[in-house]
Formats: sequence, structure tokens, C-alpha cells
Amino acid sequence: MFFDSFIVKIKRAETPFYARLKRLGKSFLTFQLPVPRALDPIYLLIHNMLRLKYEAEERINVVCLAFPILRTQCAFIGKRLQMEDVPNITGSVKVYFGDDVRLSGSIAITGGRVFDESEFRVGNRSFIGSGCLFSVARSITIGDDVLIAGGCTVSDYSAHPLDPHKRTAGEQVDRKDVRPVSIGSKAWIGRGATILPGVTIGEGAVVGAAAVVIKDVPSGYICVGNPGRLISKIAYDPNIDSTPSRV
Repeated sequence: MFFDSFIVKIKRAETPFYARLKRLGKSFLTFQLPVPRALDPIYLLIHNMLRLKYEAEERINVVCLAFPILRTQCAFIGKRLQMEDVPNITGSVKVYFGDDVRLSGSIAITGGRVFDESEFRVGNRSFIGSGCLFSVARSITIGDDVLIAGGCTVSDYSAHPLDPHKRTAGEQVDRKDVRPVSIGSKAWIGRGATILPGVTIGEGAVVGAAAVVIKDVPSGYICVGNPGRLISKIAYDPNIDSTPSRV
């Protein structure tokens, strides 16, 4: 109590003595060594060496610990998986990662208890950002070349029944209320988006940041807002060959 009261008096500068202490503290917090700019290359080298040390330690951790742990939790892992942290996989869910998948930071994959087994599949060359949560009671499928930004939530079921009596009784959702989610190849899901049960995101579609998608998004369309709405069709047609023609 005495120490807290002392700090408050300094912050308020209640007397000339406390005001001097406040100025002294501020000077201490803002003090910088008079290092000449001629030494900048040396400090830049030190900075790069520290970054290299950190990256090397992270890579060694992934190779020697994180990847072997993840392998024990997955049904299949393709070639050249890139990851920074071990995904938090819980529940009875079979996880499949394709080739060249990138996992940024920490993600969570939880299996529901409605069915005995559920499946979570990620196609080739897809990216999943940090902080994403996937709740799967039946099936969540992510195609090839998909970009999912950080903080997204994808679920094929509600965690609790709508009936309040069933919720208070601790019952699971009905099987008929579990509806698989599919994200088509080349789709882009913006940061913090939420994709609800039964939604299909078409090939090449874009979901805006923080959008709440409650209905299907056709191939090549943009969906934004809460609830999500289609605003336009982007200049992409999955049925058209985008290879430039030679003159």
C-alpha cells in the first residue's frame, strides 16, 4: 500500500519533491547512449546475427520436435510442410495435410463428439494463418492454393444445441444439424472471418476481413459484412484458361 501510494504521488507530482522525482524517472526512461552513427553497420550486423540465431533455433525446434509431434496426430502429412508451432489438435478428428502446406503460428483443430470420427483436410500449397480455429464434427475440406488469414473461425456445427433444455442437460447437437464446410481451391479468406456450418466457398472466391458467412459464396465472388453478402464478381473465371496467348 505504501509503495503504491508513493508511486501515485510521483505520477501526480503533488509537491516539488515528487515533481523532481517524476522528471528524474522520465529522464531515466528516455535515456539513450550517445552512440555515433558510424557504428550503425556494426549494430545492423548484430541485429541480423540475432535474427539468424532465432530463425536457426526455430528451425531446429520444428525439425527435431514440432514436426515429429504433429506427425503422431495426423492421418497424413504431405511433402515440404512448413510450420512454426505444433497445431493444437484435440478430439476424434483425422487430419490430412497436402504437399507444400504452410501453417503460420499457432492454430487449433477440435473434433466434435457428435460422430465417432471427423475429417479435416487441407489441399496442396494452402496457407493457414495464426490464431485460426477449426471446429469439425463431420468434415471441413480446404482445397488447393487457399489463403486463410489469421484469426479465422470455421465450423461445421454449433457447439451447443439451440434447444435451451438440451443445452442445460449437456446434450450434443443433433446429427442433422452437422453440415460439412468446403472451401474451394484458390479461395482467399480475410482476417478474422467466420464461416458457419453448411457453407461452401467456391473456387477463387474472396471473403472479406471479419465477414460472417452464413450462405454459399459462388466461385469468383466477393463476400463481405455481417451477415455476409455478395458485393461483386471479381475478374476471375475458373473455367477460362488464364495462360497468356502468344502473338
